[in-house]
Amino acid sequence: MTRSRAIRALIGFAMAGWVGGTGCTSGSSSAGTPSGNGQTLARQLAQAHCARHCCGAGSDAGAADGGGGGDCPADASAPLDAGASSDCVARAELAADEQLALLSTAYAEGLVSVNEQVAEACVADYQASACGAAPAALDVEEALSGPDCAGLFTGYIPSGQRCDTTVECESGTFCLSQGTDQPITSLGGGGTLGVCFPYQAAGQACNTTADCLPPLACSPTTLVCQ
Repeated sequence: MTRSRAIRALIGFAMAGWVGGTGCTSGSSSAGTPSGNGQTLARQLAQAHCARHCCGAGSDAGAADGGGGGDCPADASAPLDAGASSDCVARAELAADEQLALLSTAYAEGLVSVNEQVAEACVADYQASACGAAPAALDVEEALSGPDCAGLFTGYIPSGQRCDTTVECESGTFCLSQGTDQPITSLGGGGTLGVCFPYQAAGQACNTTADCLPPLACSPTTLVCQ
């Protein structure tokens, strides 16, 4: 039995795609369902990235190419003419789809869900955070690192089962790399076999802070989580 089939048998359901470019369905605005306008997280991040990149572009909007405000058309989501330079949203969405590919697959397999309300606040905070200061390429990890993004993902893989990244693991556990003995925190995975492993609670033994349930830290003197 494959990993996805085994986990789906354990948790009892699978979910439609919303994280990446795998399509979406209409529905209520509960956690893990697509938003009313049908946008995926990847496209929302792409549009937010370009909005903050272009918010100070002024008269440069609509110029042909890619630095500063030079690729900030009046309608960044409009289709491109044949032979035209790719616009900011097209490039940012490609970057988001690539960086969220693993998570998108986990979502489609029912291993993780997305809280739509948190996603809305998270993306809005990213867009407002630094007008005109966005890097040339979208960095999804940076975009989702703000405090408003806490609780964005819910994982369903239980302790002791195979994982690729910590957001897939159920609350109170993390994805432990069997190649490095370190938590796999990247949304893109760590390139090694991972297993969901329980965090150490307050008062329990630890070797590093990574062992402890956040926001606990491993005391360097007592080597317990506190």
